[in-house]
Amino acid sequence: MKQENCNLKFLSNLKELKEVLQKAQEYVKNQFQLYEDKMSHSFDHIIRVTNTCLELAPKLDAHLDVLLIASIFHDVGRPIEEINGRCHAEVSAEKAVEFLDGLNLTVLKQDVTEAILSHRFSKNIAPKTIEAKILQDADALDALGAIGLYRTISFSCERGLNMKEALIHFNEKLFKLPSRMHFPITKNIAKDKCSILNEFVKKVGEESSNIHFNTFMNNV
Repeated sequence: MKQENCNLKFLSNLKELKEVLQKAQEYVKNQFQLYEDKMSHSFDHIIRVTNTCLELAPKLDAHLDVLLIASIFHDVGRPIEEINGRCHAEVSAEKAVEFLDGLNLTVLKQDVTEAILSHRFSKNIAPKTIEAKILQDADALDALGAIGLYRTISFSCERGLNMKEALIHFNEKLFKLPSRMHFPITKNIAKDKCSILNEFVKKVGEESSNIHFNTFMNNV
């Protein structure tokens, strides 16, 4: 990405942003290594969401420094939530503040924590900034498509859910995500990704049908 195509709010140039992101990536990765890594919410998920944010930022005129730092930190609190149940968005915001204070980048704290705190759909905090809206959409997009299907299956296995319980998650959350996107571009991406999930649910229904056996037993 060229400097002229980069919209920065607080940092002076892309080189400075890259240096901060390298430190942030190392910090967050180390946090995940301290705890058991869940495949449904892994460090790889953070990088995928950040990649989506990087793709969307120039199209939606977002501040890249705020957005990418918030994205790198948005799920860093997940391992702690697994241990003590504290909301990972709140823990992640605290970790981001700790990190930014250590680099004397306190000017970024308000915007970064706003995006992190509102990224979680279940908290029902309406994102106010464009960066917060993009992060929420990018995070939700990673719950859809082929990757989203893999993550849903991983999550179900981690929680010990059976097939019926796992399928409830599709209807209660995943199929609702396209309508909750903030931008036309993310709505379209979400709709395309949902087609994979729809096909999966359809096939599960077809392949788990016992109609032939039930008909045989009822008619003999």
